[in-house]
Amino acid sequence: MMKKWMIGGSVRSQILILLLVFIITPTTIISVFTINKFSEMIERNGMDMMETALEHSKENIMNFMDGAADAALMIMTNTAIIDPILKTDAPRSVQQNITAANMLEKQLYELKIHGVRAKEIAIMNEAGDKTYAGSNTFHTRFAADADWWEAVDRLDGKPYWGSYEHNGKYVFVARKVQQFIKSEDRFRTLGVVLIGFAERDFSSVNSAVNLANGAEILIGDANGLTISGTDPVAVGKRLSGKTLRLPLAKGSSQLDLSGVYEPGAGTRLTVHDVIPGSDWSLIVSSSFQELLGEQRSIKNIIVFSTGLCVVGAFLLAALLAHRMTLPLKRLSKEVKQRITNGDFTFWPLQAPARQDEIAGLGQGFYRLVADLNETKNRMHQTELMKREAEFDAMRSKIKPHFLYNALESVRMLAVVNKDPDTAEMIKALGHLFRYIITDQKSHTTLEDELAYLQSYIQLQKIRYEDRLDVRIDVPEPLLNVGLLKLVLQPLVENAIEHGINLRRGAKRIRITASQTGEDVLIHIWDEGAGIAPERLAEIKSSLDDPSTDKDHIGLINVHRRLRFHFGEPYGLTIDSERDSHTSVYVRIPCRRHNGHS
Repeated sequence: MMKKWMIGGSVRSQILILLLVFIITPTTIISVFTINKFSEMIERNGMDMMETALEHSKENIMNFMDGAADAALMIMTNTAIIDPILKTDAPRSVQQNITAANMLEKQLYELKIHGVRAKEIAIMNEAGDKTYAGSNTFHTRFAADADWWEAVDRLDGKPYWGSYEHNGKYVFVARKVQQFIKSEDRFRTLGVVLIGFAERDFSSVNSAVNLANGAEILIGDANGLTISGTDPVAVGKRLSGKTLRLPLAKGSSQLDLSGVYEPGAGTRLTVHDVIPGSDWSLIVSSSFQELLGEQRSIKNIIVFSTGLCVVGAFLLAALLAHRMTLPLKRLSKEVKQRITNGDFTFWPLQAPARQDEIAGLGQGFYRLVADLNETKNRMHQTELMKREAEFDAMRSKIKPHFLYNALESVRMLAVVNKDPDTAEMIKALGHLFRYIITDQKSHTTLEDELAYLQSYIQLQKIRYEDRLDVRIDVPEPLLNVGLLKLVLQPLVENAIEHGINLRRGAKRIRITASQTGEDVLIHIWDEGAGIAPERLAEIKSSLDDPSTDKDHIGLINVHRRLRFHFGEPYGLTIDSERDSHTSVYVRIPCRRHNGHS
């Protein structure tokens, strides 16, 4: 596309484009290369920082989870707590319940002293009865994972981590308590020890993590829910609007986090890993735009400098192109104006002030046009003389005056001998000759041409009798339109000889005329044998082929005479269908015989 535009554009445009390409292209390439490399460096550094934050956060969370799991184990192995709650089938007394609750409260207090900020400690048997200490926030129906009890049972005492929401967001660790039945050589499940933590206390372990460039830490569970994070607004939302397979193996990518962040927030880079001992995923996410915020000032400087170079290069190239092409532009403008007006006689009034190569080219062009104009005039006069000579020679060959007088004598003899048909035939033939030998040369009107055509048709009807039906329908306002002689008769003759005469039962020929805009369209139609498609294609291609022998093809001769006198797009158009019809259209300008159009 660029190549095509340069070829079709002005010389000034092409020079300007070439100059700009050689100046701007290297500058732009260097600028883009620099910005891309700098962006890659910033992105790489940002990813490294996010990887570091991920490892730091992972270490803090694992420490927290290990401490909580150890606290649950310590409770599980405390027989003073477990035995009266889980190892008895008899209903407990109120005093036993109070004693157990007090022991759990004491255990909760000791955990807080050691930095484990638990909100609740709960011990539940298989029937769902709960003994608790603390805020009493956990209920089975609030757990995010409905099958959490089965998951705890499958872990056989290993810690299970889950989340729940009850007037606040919480995470918890649960471990199964078992008793070995020696007589049966198996373990019997007694219940579950559960420690609940407020989500804010859980996420506070990441407060010391260095999160640059607006990065956020998110923890998602196996259901795709955000159970914790440095952004409180994100907690409780689904990570993605699409299916996101969790937990995520360690790596970095551009995750779909449209459930947490607005869709128009832009691309977010993420690093992620599985939190050991759980089915949770740890995600560190940062906006790509914020990640590249540090390079914006440098990028703006590069873009501004590149813009100055481009503007300066454009102004310099435009000035140089203007000085180089101004003489050519003036020459082109004058040539277009003169050629549009058909004036080839121009010559500069004075020599240009700058005598460089382009000025010399203009002077040479003026001389060439003057020579071409003179040659054109001579060729036109020669062609006119040749055409007139050919037409005069055609008329002189038949000795027109002698023939006309002789025909008139024969007609009178036929009248004397009472042979009216012969007399009418000779009269029509005499009219044909009179029309040919008139002094109007090759120009006539549509009315006179139709009168001549009527005499020709009269002769043909005597020959074909009732086998010929010719009808002429031409509006009266078009009768004085100027036309060349001997245009319609060859076309009607073709319709008779090559159409009507070659198809059994055919006899109709129609001649009509109509005005279309500034032109007149004459239509000669016959219901004859038509023209074979191959022959029709050959005739159409031969109409404007100079190598065709026009002396043997009447259609081509008529078309070229019309085209020579009236120019394009005037002449003949042919359409035909085998064994159906043939239509010949004659297009001429609507020029009245009195000179008005």
